[in-house]
Amino acid sequence: MAGITHNRVLLIGFQSTISMPQYFRELFGTTDEIRAKLAIDKARIQRAGITPVMFLLNPLEQEKGLKDLEGLIREGNYDAIGIGAGVRLQPEYTGLFETIVNMCRKIQPTVPLMFNDGPDGSATTIERVLGVHIP
Repeated sequence: MAGITHNRVLLIGFQSTISMPQYFRELFGTTDEIRAKLAIDKARIQRAGITPVMFLLNPLEQEKGLKDLEGLIREGNYDAIGIGAGVRLQPEYTGLFETIVNMCRKIQPTVPLMFNDGPDGSATTIERVLGVHIP
């Protein structure tokens, strides 16, 4: 396990206001419920002394979003980079997911990638990947 060095993780997801398939809303909730889950998870991570750098991409503005994301990835000093379930689990965005993964590998090849299981799963993912306890 990689452990914590910088006390900083980059968490990549989609904006909760975009149109999502019904099954996705059934899994993760309404826009307000998703926002609330993200906020609770972020606060939990922060209480553990880790700074979560949140990047919420609008998949309808991919060129701008990818350029902004590239800048964040280049900033470096991340213990891990997380790519959220919203990015990974929608078949129409598979190409975008691949682009993000390849960008991360090219720019920060030694930083572990993490994959959560929903908007309230990043703290648990950090525990699993970095081997730390987040109360």
